Amino acid sequence: MSRRVFPHPTPSGFAATPSPLLAAGQERGGGAAAGGGGGVRYTRREFLRLSLTALAALAPWPGQRWLWRPQSGGPVRMGRAIHPVTLYDAPRRDANRLGGWKRDDVFPIVREVRAPGLNAYNDLWYETPDGYVFSAWVQPMWVWPPQVPETNIGDWGFWGEVCVPYTDAREEPHPEAKVVYRFYNRTTYHVVGVAFDDGRNAWYKIYDELPPTGYQWVLATDIRRLSRRELAPIRPFVGAKRIEIDLSKQTVTCYEGDRVVFTTRCASGIGKRVLEDGTEEDLSTPEGDHVVILKQVSRHMSNRPQKPEDPVPADLFDLPGVPWNTFFDPSGTAIHGTYWHNDFGVPRSHGCVNVSIDAARWIYRWVYPVGGAEDDFIQGDKRVGTPIRIFKS
Repeated sequence: MSRRVFPHPTPSGFAATPSPLLAAGQERGGGAAAGGGGGVRYTRREFLRLSLTALAALAPWPGQRWLWRPQSGGPVRMGRAIHPVTLYDAPRRDANRLGGWKRDDVFPIVREVRAPGLNAYNDLWYETPDGYVFSAWVQPMWVWPPQVPETNIGDWGFWGEVCVPYTDAREEPHPEAKVVYRFYNRTTYHVVGVAFDDGRNAWYKIYDELPPTGYQWVLATDIRRLSRRELAPIRPFVGAKRIEIDLSKQTVTCYEGDRVVFTTRCASGIGKRVLEDGTEEDLSTPEGDHVVILKQVSRHMSNRPQKPEDPVPADLFDLPGVPWNTFFDPSGTAIHGTYWHNDFGVPRSHGCVNVSIDAARWIYRWVYPVGGAEDDFIQGDKRVGTPIRIFKS
C-alpha cells in the first residue's frame, strides 16, 4: 500500500498549522489545565511519525504546496521518489517493509546512512522520519522558500534553477494553460522574460533550445536565480588540470598536477545492444584522450523524433534542464548532472557520464575554458580545454 509522507511544518522554518498533536516530550493528559498527572511522552521519532500521519490526513495532495517547502529561511533537505520506492524499518535488504512512496511523492531526508545496499555497488540509504529508503530511485533535493520574482531581468536574463520538488512548465503564463513539461528540483534554465497573469502571479519565460526552439512558462516563485558566485570558476589560475574517468571503477577523478582535488562515482554508457530490428547500437562512453570542447549550464536532452515520419525510439527520453554539462566529444557526449536516477557506480547511460548534480556543478566550474555568468555556452578546444582521459583499468 502506498503511503504519502509530508514534512512536519514546524521545524526548519516550515509554515505552522493547527495540529491535534502535542509537542515532542509534552505529556498527554497532563499540565495545569488537566490537573497534572503522568502522561505519555513521545520520542523524537515517534512524534515526527505521528505528525506526518496527522498532516497527511489534514491536507489534500498536491494542492497544499507549502507542505513540501519552507516558508522562510534557507533550504531544507528532502527526497523525491523518482519511481515507486519501498520504505524499510532499517537500512538492510532483509528489513521489514513499512510501505512506500509512489512516483513524485516527496518526503524529508533526516540523514544519509552507509550500509549494504540493494545492489553490490551502492551503499547509500536515506533516513526519513518514517523509516529508511534506498537511494537508487530517490532524488536528493534542496527545497527553498518561495522566491521573490525578478521584475527587471535585463537584456540577457539570468540562469535559474528549480527550487521546489517540481513545477509544471506551461505553454502560456497562466495556471490553466497546457502543461508541456514537469521541471524537477535543481534543473537549470535560461530565464529570458517575465509576465503576470490575471491573479498577479509572476511567471518566468524559459528558453528551450531543443529544435524547434521555443519557450515555456513557470511560476517565478519556483525558480531561484543563480548568483554570479555560484557560477564563478573554481581555482581558474591553477595549471595542469586534468580528468581521468575509469570505466571499470565508474569513477571520475580531477587532478591539479599529481594532486587529487575531487573524485566522484559515475554512471557511464551501457555499451553495445541489439535493437528489435536486429541492428546493433553502440551506447558506450568513448575511451581515449579528449578535451573539454563545450560547457553549458543547461541542456535539453532528448531522442524525441523531430519529424512525424521518424520512428519513435523504444527507450524514448525527453529531459529538459539537464544541469551543468561538460562536453568532450563531438557526438554530444558530456559529463552532466542527473535527476532521473541516483544510482551511480554502474553503466546505465546512452554514452554520457552521469554524475550527481553537486558533482556536475563542481566539475563544470573547475574545468577550462572559463566563461561568464551570462553565457549560453562556453566554447573550448585542444588549446584551452581541460584534458579528459577515459579508460578501463
